[in-house]
Amino acid sequence: ATASFWMDWWWFGSIGYRSVLVTRYLAQAIAFVVAAVVVAGFFAAHRRDALRPPATQGGANEGRAGSALLRAPLWLATIAVGVAGGAAASALWQTWLLWINGRAFDYADPLFGRDAGFYIFALPALEALVRGGLALLAVAGVVVLVLYALRLGLDRIGPRQAPRRIRSHVLALAAGATLLIGAGFVLTNFRLLYSEQGFVYGPGFTDAVVDRWANWLLALLSVVIAGLLIASVWRVRWRLLLGALAAWGIVAALALAVVPVVVQQAVVEPSELARERPYIAANIAATRAAFDLDGIEARELSGQGEPPPASLAPESPTFDNIRLWDYRVVQANYQAMRSFVPYYRFNDVDVDRYVVDGRLRQVLVSARELDLEGLADRARSWTNRHLAYTHGFGAVVSPVSEAGPTGLPVYLAGQIPPEEAGPFALERPEIYFGELDGPWVAVNTRRDEVSGISSDDVAVPYSGDGRGSVRLDSYPKRVLAAVALADRNVLLNSELTEESRILLRRNVRERIGAIAPFLRLDDDPYPVIAGGRLVWVVDAYTDTERFPGATPRDGLNYIRHSAKVTVDAYDGTVTFYRTATLDPIADAYGRAFGGLFTPITEAPVEVAAHFRYPEGLFDLQAEVYTRYHVTSPDEFYNGENRWAIAREEIEGEGTQRGDGELRRTEAYYVTLTTPGETEAAFSLVLPFTPAERTIMTAWMAGRIDALGVPTLDLHRFPQQASVPGPEQIENRINTDPVVSERITLLDAAGSRVILGNLLVIPVGETVLYAQPFYRRATSADNALTEFEYVILATNERTVLRPTLAEALTALAEGRGTAAEAAPPVAAGPPPTAGADGGVVAASEALTVFERGQEALARGDWAAYGEAQAELEEVLRGMSAAAPAPPLVEATPEPPAP
Repeated sequence: ATASFWMDWWWFGSIGYRSVLVTRYLAQAIAFVVAAVVVAGFFAAHRRDALRPPATQGGANEGRAGSALLRAPLWLATIAVGVAGGAAASALWQTWLLWINGRAFDYADPLFGRDAGFYIFALPALEALVRGGLALLAVAGVVVLVLYALRLGLDRIGPRQAPRRIRSHVLALAAGATLLIGAGFVLTNFRLLYSEQGFVYGPGFTDAVVDRWANWLLALLSVVIAGLLIASVWRVRWRLLLGALAAWGIVAALALAVVPVVVQQAVVEPSELARERPYIAANIAATRAAFDLDGIEARELSGQGEPPPASLAPESPTFDNIRLWDYRVVQANYQAMRSFVPYYRFNDVDVDRYVVDGRLRQVLVSARELDLEGLADRARSWTNRHLAYTHGFGAVVSPVSEAGPTGLPVYLAGQIPPEEAGPFALERPEIYFGELDGPWVAVNTRRDEVSGISSDDVAVPYSGDGRGSVRLDSYPKRVLAAVALADRNVLLNSELTEESRILLRRNVRERIGAIAPFLRLDDDPYPVIAGGRLVWVVDAYTDTERFPGATPRDGLNYIRHSAKVTVDAYDGTVTFYRTATLDPIADAYGRAFGGLFTPITEAPVEVAAHFRYPEGLFDLQAEVYTRYHVTSPDEFYNGENRWAIAREEIEGEGTQRGDGELRRTEAYYVTLTTPGETEAAFSLVLPFTPAERTIMTAWMAGRIDALGVPTLDLHRFPQQASVPGPEQIENRINTDPVVSERITLLDAAGSRVILGNLLVIPVGETVLYAQPFYRRATSADNALTEFEYVILATNERTVLRPTLAEALTALAEGRGTAAEAAPPVAAGPPPTAGADGGVVAASEALTVFERGQEALARGDWAAYGEAQAELEEVLRGMSAAAPAPPLVEATPEPPAP
């Protein structure tokens, strides 16, 4: 029965957070004991009073006889009620901890002037106490009435026939319940801060003018009724009591159902803006404060003209790091070329930055994790799943802006065994803890673990601390582990020794959540190579749905980026770094769980250098900001200037060009020098459009400082600027003659053209759009996706070139795709092949040949055969083809005024 407890006890001790578990258990135990004692004591006192014999001797004998029969069942009922009350209180352990440790937010609601801390920390606890008290009084009252009825008969427990002691007992319980109902009305007033009946979330005119005072009146009537019930112990004042109850019912019906509707329709709706203006302003202020949008710095940009040629230098930090590899495309390439064996999988690809040869390089990083689904069915034995195949191995790193001669990624790291030096050197490439779910594994056993791809590799025993593990150093531990894991092999397998450790909770999010279940974790953990190890970084937030007056989004109306959590992929060490973000909720948990948080200033420099703005927080803030960038109540009410996140076309399998699904643009990381700044920063960028239009109205950039405090910058264009948005640019690209021609030529039988994410790259006062152009063979499911071209677009021009440097040069020189269209060939005898044509054809032949050699090296015979057939076609064309006519550069038309 205690096996799971002991496994948790050992696990928390091994990972270094047993104090957190102890605090949690103590909070639950204290809440249980206090509530159980109070509830059971209250219940026992009242049932004992109900069984107390009457004053007459005969009645005493009858009472004793009845009490003896009911004694055992009532004791069982008392215990059951106490346990139920204790269990209910224990389940609210977080509520009690926050109430005790919570402090002020320094933000007062406009209706009652109370600090937000009251609503977030105290109000939930007070509501729980009122609900619990009413439930207890209801149960006690029913039991008391039943006991009196059993003792005296139903005809003797009426208000007039019952003795004063019985009447006083029942009426006292009723008065207590009435007072708690009155307290409930007082608390209901505070819940008006979460009202949804006005124009905006939170209190509106009707809530403030009608519902608030009705609740106070109902609370006052509850006190009056409770007083009359107490007075009825000596003399039953039926008229007064019934009158008060009738008034209570009438006020409740009118105040809660009739009057609010009448006021809303007759008073508010005819002049809604005038009535609701102060409440709209309060909602705007509360929502912006709750989602940390108050500090956004807005800057106006003209949006006009073309990027200056001097700003288009390929070697600038911005353009040197434009992401030309879509993570969805490159992930398949990684799997095909760098997994090496079927049981390694690249689950996700993340964007990061490293200093390489003294230069900041933006790269794609993906961890090579273990996936037992890749093992053959006959190889999925118990020993293989738990003792042999225990970990992933290393990571792949490639620049975001480079492709090799054959259109495939360039690898900065990714071999097995690792041979890299510099920032990507890995002394401990093993990945025991990662994003993928996997079974528990045991290390330091008699069975060698599988590392790498060669059976000749020398097995390296596990030498880590094994944080978050259970050591099988005694027979009782093995018994308990076998019971907790429901696996008898833990007890019977001879390859497990006293030195063996069982690694549990190997998914990093599950591991963090077990320690701190009160933190909301970002969906995208990302790996960092630091100090020769792989370290996972997970962004963690505190949130609530109880911030007063703030409009909720996705089930919450307050969020803060409170912690950066790191998990060592090799030894499982978990560290919670508390950011410098002001957050009373995180502070309350920090006081409750002493030792949980480590100051972010103590994070290793090589890890902190890779902290980034959290995607989950950025997406949520951007969604809220589409509406709450407006601060004027009148403008907000009229729906003016409402924004939307820009949309782009996402192609699916089998869709035609231009027929893909329109989805909101994904935020993306880019190394960016924002207007007004002098240094490039690793930023998260997202464009906005007006709600019903496709032009771009603004773009937002999020960056983070060394203390983990996020900062948002907004750059907006004038409404008359008409800067094209992503949807317009994609339409232009899809209809561009040169791009369409290339797509038609390459999107033929046997291959498919794929256009990657359209990126918005801010350049000075305007923006530049970049979209990668890929090709993939369709004859094989695991065919590689090759980079072919990059498309750059500005307000007026579109260019398509094989490399980013060429595309930037073309833009700087004022050329566009119109300049690439060749003039018609005059009729006459076919010209002979010239030098330029031969060079082009030879280059194409070399590209096809190298692609075939790569396919041969990886054993992809289908791709190799396609390359050979294509090479034959190119060579035959070289033997008879005429040289291409010279490229005529068309003079671009001057921009329209």
